[in-house]
Amino acid sequence: MTRYLKSKFAILIVISVSLLFSLTVWFNVNAIVDQLISLWALNEYDIAILSMILIFGFVTGGILSALLNLPDVIKTKNYYSLYAGLSALTNFLVIFSPNFLWLLLFRFLTGFFLAGVYPTAMKLMASWFQEHRGLAVGILLGALTAGSGIPYVFNIIGSPEWRLLLSISSLLALAGTILIFLFITEGPYVSQGAKFKLSNLKVIWSKNSVKYANLAYFGHMWELYAFWVWIPVFLKESYNFSYPSGNAILFFSIGAFIVFISGALGNAFGGLLADRIGRTKFNIIMLILSGSSSILIGFFFNNPILALIIAVIWGITVVPDSPQYSVMITELSDQDYIGTSLTVQTSVGFGITLISIRLLPSFVHMVSWSFAFMFLALGPLIGILSLILLRKEPDSSKIGQGKK
Repeated sequence: MTRYLKSKFAILIVISVSLLFSLTVWFNVNAIVDQLISLWALNEYDIAILSMILIFGFVTGGILSALLNLPDVIKTKNYYSLYAGLSALTNFLVIFSPNFLWLLLFRFLTGFFLAGVYPTAMKLMASWFQEHRGLAVGILLGALTAGSGIPYVFNIIGSPEWRLLLSISSLLALAGTILIFLFITEGPYVSQGAKFKLSNLKVIWSKNSVKYANLAYFGHMWELYAFWVWIPVFLKESYNFSYPSGNAILFFSIGAFIVFISGALGNAFGGLLADRIGRTKFNIIMLILSGSSSILIGFFFNNPILALIIAVIWGITVVPDSPQYSVMITELSDQDYIGTSLTVQTSVGFGITLISIRLLPSFVHMVSWSFAFMFLALGPLIGILSLILLRKEPDSSKIGQGKK
């Protein structure tokens, strides 16, 4: 008798919990950065590199995996388990870092291996859900979004010693690895047994519908992570401006946690709504709302409470479209190469985030917080135009089983 789960509800829960556990190794440094500053006398440049090095690793690992078609050549559950386990190991090795350079190396490697975790989890989920796929992947990415907010809980209640926190996150990632390896296998809706051919990448990008879905995702990513990285700083500066003697750390920590949790809930409910009204329609609505928030929020810099309200609205609308782009890729791509297609999409998307994350503080220096976020609206604009073009493609009828 097989040990693998067959209940779709149980599979949905296990994959989501596994991804949440595994991605704690991504977000844990957010909670310990102050301790690292004290330990190694880090400056602003060091902190910027620390924030970006894991994404560099993720992009590098994703590109290499895509070139070799590894997400589709290797059995999906084994690929996920291997890379999740290695990311847990490299995260644990951080605690033995003799200096900051070694820490950066281990963080790069952690990101490198996470490139085999996040997109592969989406492929696993898609393999079990054809109907309600948008909801399933939305719940999965809701787990990711919730994980993004966990470090701010530690800011509120007090972060444990940094080596202890990294050890806990590695144990959680290992637990997530074991959950997938023991209880999950591939479902019936994704083909298996692809062969390695470098030309597969050309095939993946040859369809206009896939190109437009990817371009829309890239526009979305231009906005998303720059928002996630810098909205806590914006809330902190806004509060300090109005209440210089108040507790800004408590305000922005609670505010950021609310932003992320509301985004996680938005992912789940957004997936349900996208399945009902159509993925491209839903995403266009979300892009309009999130893009508008990026333009408006700066006008409330002098009022931190209203700024937080806009930030929560932005947090709810900036992320629910994210899983729908990935679901579109699973519906539009060659079924033999879904894993590679998702890895290409996420790798390029995260590469784009490095640019917008780095540019935003430059805009703050040039035009102040009142106008700095406005340049992020370029991403939603590109996304909307790309989705309009996607809807005109003949094979867009494959999206949402006809509900595009």
